[in-house]
Amino acid sequence: MINFSKILLICLTFTFSSLSFAESVGGNEPNANANANVNQIDERIDINHADIKTLSLLKGIGMKKAAAIVKYRNENGKFISVEDLLNVKGIGGQILALNKSKLTI
Repeated sequence: MINFSKILLICLTFTFSSLSFAESVGGNEPNANANANVNQIDERIDINHADIKTLSLLKGIGMKKAAAIVKYRNENGKFISVEDLLNVKGIGGQILALNKSKLTI
């Protein structure tokens, strides 16, 4: 039986290791303001390219839901509209409404 918790942990570990390496060699993150509070970000977050760290800055989206967004995107392809986030388990209308003005595809 597949242990999805272990797979998710491995994926998160790889993601954070990659981010740390990219930062140490001067790599650019998809969103230059990823460490800023989302309310202060002038740019919208592209849900088709944002990493877990960036997505987790959204209201009501922690690391677990951010990982679910990335997993859904990897398994189903790019989002066609911001509203497609509703297809991700754990993302409902209220979370979408809180963040819709900050999102783009």
